[in-house]
Amino acid sequence: MQIRIPVLIVTLGAALAFSWRLAAQSAPTSAGAKAEHAGMKAGVPDLSGIWDPDFHGPEGVRLSSWDSSDPYAKNPEKAPMTPWAAAKFKDVRPPFGALQTFDNTNDPVQRYCDPPGVPRIYMYPWELTFIQTPKIVYILYEYTKIWRAINMDREHPKDPDSSWLGDSVGRYEGDTFVIDTIGFNDKTWLDQTGHPHSDALHVVERFRRLDHDKLELAVTIDDPKAYTKTFSASKVYKLTDAPMGETLCAYSEMKDFQEKVIDKTQTPPGK
Repeated sequence: MQIRIPVLIVTLGAALAFSWRLAAQSAPTSAGAKAEHAGMKAGVPDLSGIWDPDFHGPEGVRLSSWDSSDPYAKNPEKAPMTPWAAAKFKDVRPPFGALQTFDNTNDPVQRYCDPPGVPRIYMYPWELTFIQTPKIVYILYEYTKIWRAINMDREHPKDPDSSWLGDSVGRYEGDTFVIDTIGFNDKTWLDQTGHPHSDALHVVERFRRLDHDKLELAVTIDDPKAYTKTFSASKVYKLTDAPMGETLCAYSEMKDFQEKVIDKTQTPPGK
């Protein structure tokens, strides 16, 4: 026993460090094994695996807004916008969502391959995965191959530089991974419908594994320049063994799509 115990400890340590993702896809199917895997590892919730969005609600419509009072953006103009945001929203022409149009779309992602930003990136039907380390948790997104670094050992800087993905710090609250992000620029939309935000945007994401095969994401948005109140919504991801593919945003391909699809569907001038 004195020889086998250290060997076992080393083996388990290596498995935890290098095989979390593999375990998520090949763990035993018994209820007990699933419950153990979906629990905590050394006080840290296990987010391993590749997660595929399960976006469709009871109406068969993909979530289009982070306002839980109007999740499918049937009345997007009624979001709690300030006059500044309402004026910007009148000019949006998104190619997706409730106000979908290909006529002169001004979606910054579609037109220029700009990053979709946070939290809009969760509106796309693409996978994501986590790499958990003690100091930094990385989120890898299949769409456009974007990755984020969530710092686990510091606070926000007092005056962060504005950026596409903001400054993110994380913490664990029981079985939940909480991400607090500020320091955004104002160049992205919150969702596919085109709701704007300002550089005062503050986003809180909460990831919680509901069971072995389901991961819940709850997003809370606070932006006093753009919205009169805080609002939130949640969605669920499902565990998959499908590999993450190449979904880069190439400007040449976007331009080709613009010319061959969007431009040909636009209303001719004067009509």
